[in-house]
Amino acid sequence: MDICILDGGTGTEFHKQNLTADPVTLNLSHPQAVTDLHRAYLDAGANILTANTFGAYSHKHQNFADIIAAAFNNAKTAKADKADQAVKIALDMGPTGLMLEPYGDVTAQEAAAIFAQTIAEGVKNGADLILIETMMDPSELEIAVTEAKKTGLPVYATMSFNPTGRTMYGADIPAMVSLLDGLGVDALGMNCGEGLDAYGPLVEELLQTTKLPVIFQPNAGLPQVVDGVPQYNVAPAQYAAFMTGLAAKGVSFLGGCCGTTPAHIAAMVKGCRGL
Repeated sequence: MDICILDGGTGTEFHKQNLTADPVTLNLSHPQAVTDLHRAYLDAGANILTANTFGAYSHKHQNFADIIAAAFNNAKTAKADKADQAVKIALDMGPTGLMLEPYGDVTAQEAAAIFAQTIAEGVKNGADLILIETMMDPSELEIAVTEAKKTGLPVYATMSFNPTGRTMYGADIPAMVSLLDGLGVDALGMNCGEGLDAYGPLVEELLQTTKLPVIFQPNAGLPQVVDGVPQYNVAPAQYAAFMTGLAAKGVSFLGGCCGTTPAHIAAMVKGCRGL
């Protein structure tokens, strides 16, 4: 299939502007900053924008519906300037931050209701697809995907792994593939987590384990905190070379997570031309 380009880091880009509030609240307080970041990623060559909705849940924000509406308005405003590009806007969902039974006291039904509320607002505001990312608990992932699949929209899902090839909750790559394939996702993969060196062998294992399209959105290395601000040490050219190599091996959806910038995405797009 053709290579699809997702966008890159969000919170880390806002941090550079001293916008340190919960990123989803910036949809309302600083809509221009959100829109400008979307535009920068579109200029870099992204054709899937993730709406700034990661963590926009009812138990965190009483005005979550207003936040989601503003997030999609900001993304659509940026998209309107690129009428010549085929651009999709994804509802972006991460973990709830709550611990499910038996580790915590949140029931599966309660978690499903939280995801369903956010999904309903995403659909209402015109989401083209649903991206569920940075998941570590397979039980929570299953709940989120199950609710997302009810919409009929394409559903993509990614988990975060440590260098041993397991999530914080112990899920490995075959377990993720078995779960998500059974749930009928449209694409699956990895994001955030470890540096490029650790993720390289894991992505190759994933390519050998699944027949579904693979997504990869790593960080720009591992952060080092300098004067209270996380700094990432993988430059755009290095990032692009690594990602282009994986695209040549079969990764279909390429993007970035923490520390990646429009420059990283632009370099990656340039490197992938002709693949």
